[in-house]
Amino acid sequence: MKQLSRSNQIPPKIGTYLRRIDFEYVRTAAAIKHDIVASCKFFVIEETTYDNWNGGTVGHDVILFVVEDVLRRIPLADQSKIADEIRSDLNECATSIQNEFLSAVRIELVDENDPDFQRSKSASERRQQSPDSLSIWKQGHVRLFISHRDEHKRKAFELAEALEAFGISSFVAHDTIEATKEWRKEILNGLETMEIMLVFLTDSFHESSYTNQEIGFALGKGVPVISLKLEGKDPPGFVNNEQALRGSLTNPASSSHAVLKLIADKLGRQDRIQSALISAFVESPDYTETKNRFDRMASAVERISDSELSSIVAGFQANSQLYNCAHLTSRYERLKRFLDRATGKHFVIEGREISEMQRRKSSLEAVPF
Repeated sequence: MKQLSRSNQIPPKIGTYLRRIDFEYVRTAAAIKHDIVASCKFFVIEETTYDNWNGGTVGHDVILFVVEDVLRRIPLADQSKIADEIRSDLNECATSIQNEFLSAVRIELVDENDPDFQRSKSASERRQQSPDSLSIWKQGHVRLFISHRDEHKRKAFELAEALEAFGISSFVAHDTIEATKEWRKEILNGLETMEIMLVFLTDSFHESSYTNQEIGFALGKGVPVISLKLEGKDPPGFVNNEQALRGSLTNPASSSHAVLKLIADKLGRQDRIQSALISAFVESPDYTETKNRFDRMASAVERISDSELSSIVAGFQANSQLYNCAHLTSRYERLKRFLDRATGKHFVIEGREISEMQRRKSSLEAVPF
């Protein structure tokens, strides 16, 4: 006869177990299972099974409620298999607990009217990383994840260096990762905080499980993906339906202007491109780049915000490649004229200082009444 009302140890630990197995899914780049576990709300149905073995053993069911964007990525034919793999992993976390186990895991769509969902709890306590806190990205730049095969990382890095002049900060593992960082964690940080992905498409790209999973991660998050075709094969899987940009593996940097245009089109956010151009300008490494980056910024930017003005003023004061650059401060006063036009105010530049000119009062304004 079944004996209920016992004090069960597994149900209160399910949230902790879900977070533990999510570490494993991150480590192994199991993108689908990571998205399920990291985003779900769960509900435990206790003692759904019972047998008399070893004084009585009970099994519990777990329902994982996921949002539509996650569920639609799970093939219906694979849903039961994925759920059973999660159940097995949860049981692996509970091996020290006697006389209890998880008998089933079900994956269901979020339903606000479902009483079980109403009593469910959030599984993830993982805090979203702030891009500004990560050393892999340059602040203010557009965050581009370049998915590539390891044997072509130097060529991918050449493209990344060319794009940096446009305010594009590129993640190229392993060059972007600091030597002291655990590389899988940093790759995940890059994937979670990227704004756009570029497929550095070589003929061997399809043969890597990591590159395929990186594309899946981007598509699952709704991140735009562009493909740079450098050899003969077409883009893989779900990105095959879009025309790939043709490039040269010998000189991938030659595609930087075309890649920038695609990034701007895909992001569809002029404010991000503008912010990136300003960031690239204030960080200019030499006089030649100062000229190129200023001309690029001035031709693309019509108006700037107060915060963007502050960034330019502070960057000019701190960077000798700006305040000593004749292209900006010669008799043509290019930087002053740009700031005047982009703000509707009037500025004066003296040495390293940029200050707003004070409007002179008219004779009538000066008369006290």
